[in-house]
Amino acid sequence: MYDYKKIELLVKVAKLYYEQNYNQDMVAKTLNLSRPYISKLLNEAKEAGIVKVEVHDPTKIESNIEKKLKNRFNLKRVIVVPKGTDENPIAKLGKEAARYLDSILKNGDIIGLSWGETIYHCSRAVFARNDLDNIVTVQLCGGISNLTSNIYATEIAKNFSQALAGTPYILPLPAVVDDSTLKKFMLQDHNIDKIIDYGKKANIALFTMGSFGLQSALVSAGYLSKEQMIQLSEKGAVGDICSHVIDFEGNICDKHLDDRTIAVPLENIKQKEYRIGVALGQSKVNCICGALNGGYINVLIINEETAVWVLSRLGEEVPAEE
Repeated sequence: MYDYKKIELLVKVAKLYYEQNYNQDMVAKTLNLSRPYISKLLNEAKEAGIVKVEVHDPTKIESNIEKKLKNRFNLKRVIVVPKGTDENPIAKLGKEAARYLDSILKNGDIIGLSWGETIYHCSRAVFARNDLDNIVTVQLCGGISNLTSNIYATEIAKNFSQALAGTPYILPLPAVVDDSTLKKFMLQDHNIDKIIDYGKKANIALFTMGSFGLQSALVSAGYLSKEQMIQLSEKGAVGDICSHVIDFEGNICDKHLDDRTIAVPLENIKQKEYRIGVALGQSKVNCICGALNGGYINVLIINEETAVWVLSRLGEEVPAEE
């Protein structure tokens, strides 16, 4: 419980900030206090019930396509980005993912991240916050160093941590190694073990779904030969989640390959509070379906065209919008 003087201070800060539209710097100068302390007091005013914030978000009115996907897979949220702008579709998807992430963040969150252009755009769009404490961002899977195009493995966690005043942890290892014994040896290093442990403890996972075939990052990087890709295709491979190659039902496609993959296990990702899958494009459709069928996603963020392809691939009728 707060004493009378503390309550009086909380009310004063809240009135200046919410009723008189002072920003935190102005409140700090008026009361001769530091801006970080003002931010702390505003949070305390909410916790004490002095301030109650209610947000009416018109974007949360679900479209019929969003409802269909949400109900089919019992998801927390589906965000389908509509057509109609000239903006880069991946950048627009990244902004939507950043907006959703901003709505769920709280003190002490550990955010696990995959790599790739889609998540990179999200990292660039994430809202700067100074009201959160003890945020950790961590790479969920090893990176790829010999691609001609940048996968932004190190930049992503850093971008998130800078915006959220958090601590970044980069996993400085390849996505796939030559054998499981080598992987086991690498993971014994106490620094690497710490990073993997943070990834396992993450309560939020933000990842994309990779396509499979010659355009796959794992193939382009040389981790999989063309012959291995054909063999995996024959086993039903449709793409990867955090470098774990899966089939259409969401099962690990090849146990021996997965034993050589350096990443937080898929079963661990499946247990996280928020599992946010972000992807677009026809080449990603089968992997999106695999991620949904396997229960690895409980928040799906895609564009309208991809959503229509996903429903069609699942044998679902595409609902008309009212």
